[in-house]
Amino acid sequence: MKTADRVFGWLMILGTCLHTVGTFLLTKFMSDVFVWSLGASIAGFLLGALNLVRAGRPADKTLAYITVVGTLLWAMLAVTFGVSIGNGFDPRVITNVIISAALVFFSIRTIRAV
Repeated sequence: MKTADRVFGWLMILGTCLHTVGTFLLTKFMSDVFVWSLGASIAGFLLGALNLVRAGRPADKTLAYITVVGTLLWAMLAVTFGVSIGNGFDPRVITNVIISAALVFFSIRTIRAV
């Protein structure tokens, strides 16, 4: 389970790296969308990193609570993005929700561990 937990943390980081590449390739440099998109990349990267740290600290319940909330909000943001583009089944939405759901599951396991 610990390996799967880390894999999903790395998948979140990989996804945000790809998001950053897409930002540079598909948006006008220094436009408002560009800046906000990079901000989302930073947030996703940090959330992935926090989840990786949490995976290595099974007794840190405070960190697990932080990752539960942050990752749930990330999933909600992904769903909101799907609504904004008119396609809740867009692969970007689905992959972010799946990765987030797995990380929330692992964070809750950390909270419930004795």
